[in-house]
Amino acid sequence: PTSVDSALGREALSWVDAHWMQPSRLGADQQVRIQAALAQALSAQPAGSAPPWQLVFRRSQIGPNAFALPGGTVVLTDELVDLVEGEEDVLTAVLAHEVGHVRERHGMRAVVQVAALGTLASLVLGDFSTVLAAVPLFLGQASYARDAEREADAYALQVLQAARIHPQVMVTLFKRLADKVPTPQSDGALGIAFASHPTDAQRIAFFEQAQQ
Repeated sequence: PTSVDSALGREALSWVDAHWMQPSRLGADQQVRIQAALAQALSAQPAGSAPPWQLVFRRSQIGPNAFALPGGTVVLTDELVDLVEGEEDVLTAVLAHEVGHVRERHGMRAVVQVAALGTLASLVLGDFSTVLAAVPLFLGQASYARDAEREADAYALQVLQAARIHPQVMVTLFKRLADKVPTPQSDGALGIAFASHPTDAQRIAFFEQAQQ
């Protein structure tokens, strides 16, 4: 049930905040504008097609990132806002991608897959509070499969087109990440964070082809 997503998401956010995040330094007005831009873009979707979501802002120790947690919380870091110079269309694109992960429950699906493989099976069959204690660390180091990334990209494109935002904004993001963000190392950084998503030629081509 989706109530489990919400419980895991709350615990994961608490864990992430304790280990990697600090309060945002973005001004309240800018935060409101970014949230409003995303809300406006999502409002162009058919009723009920966008999942419940909550956008929170953080200053991070892991660089430019945006990521979604089970239950609908989307985290956007100050560093990513700075990287794209506050361009709201670009931020809307990346946030729509993260809402796509929420819509498809990719975070929860990743947890279930790990449990099915046995890593968390004993916890899932036992004390649920123990699961809540263990899952935030897993979510913090997990990465989405390529299929999940394609699904989130497809949803982001759908949002952009309905909102009449040019798909090129996502290509702009990929290029700025490639130019300014070092390749992530295996140092515990958030695998689900946008800066560690594969910004490969196929994903860039997907958005470029949508412009034709």
